[in-house]
Amino acid sequence: MPECVRCDRWFNTQRALEQHQDTSSRHHICWPCNKDFPTAQGLHEHYVQSPRHAFFRFCDEHFEDNQELNDHYQEEHWPCGACNLIFNNERGQHEHRRQSHADRYCVPCKRIFQNANNLRQHQNSSTHRERSIVCPMKGCSRAFVSTAALVLHLESGTCTSGMTRAMVDQLISKLDRGGVITNPARMIAGPNSSSPRVTDQWATNRAWNGHAFECYLCHRTFSSLTALNAHLRSPAHDDKFYRCPNAWKGCGQEFRTLSAFLQHFESGRCEVYRFRSQMDRFVEGLSKGAMRLTYY
Repeated sequence: MPECVRCDRWFNTQRALEQHQDTSSRHHICWPCNKDFPTAQGLHEHYVQSPRHAFFRFCDEHFEDNQELNDHYQEEHWPCGACNLIFNNERGQHEHRRQSHADRYCVPCKRIFQNANNLRQHQNSSTHRERSIVCPMKGCSRAFVSTAALVLHLESGTCTSGMTRAMVDQLISKLDRGGVITNPARMIAGPNSSSPRVTDQWATNRAWNGHAFECYLCHRTFSSLTALNAHLRSPAHDDKFYRCPNAWKGCGQEFRTLSAFLQHFESGRCEVYRFRSQMDRFVEGLSKGAMRLTYY
């Protein structure tokens, strides 16, 4: 005869034992896992913790699989993934994020970012800032949200004027004779040379290592020769020619490109803003010098 050990009872049939287990307050069974818990709390915790169950404790509801559970979680509730809390409505979620995650939450967009730096980049993007800085180069009418974005445009070689990163570096080295933001010792030919600091590099099919195209300098691999050459022409292997002049405050961070330094400058992360008048002169001189180089 079937026996219920926990209750010390015998039953005439297996079916009678199962009915007893289903109705008794001393049995709380997970049939898919064939586990019997002495309390309802024990069974509930099993549902929550077991990877076999797509169970949502907030609604006390089972789902077919984790995808269905995740869909329900995103569509029917207002979670804060940063602290694993769930709110009854969107307003509650918004207020929580505004107060508890102000350093990385964009209130107008109702978006939470991974960190404060990502939020700053978002706030400085065209989403929140007008493209008011127009490229001064002949034949180019593109506009940008910041000086750093304009300089990146010039460095990238996409400007119709033909400006390049090497030309930008050359002009700044001549403007910054006092070495406020540049380190002339790191220029290949020195600050007074007419030659660009960056020499063109390219790879051929000989860069194929049997599995991918490999950079001979850093050994990174790329799926195409075009991607490898783009990497070689990028500032990835340049010296850090630019430096934050705010070394007296413990910064002195170094950068490979002027645009990267300007992003640091515009972020306000250190007190480099005390050099703003000098930065404005450099940018103005860069624009005038670039126009002279490309207009004729």
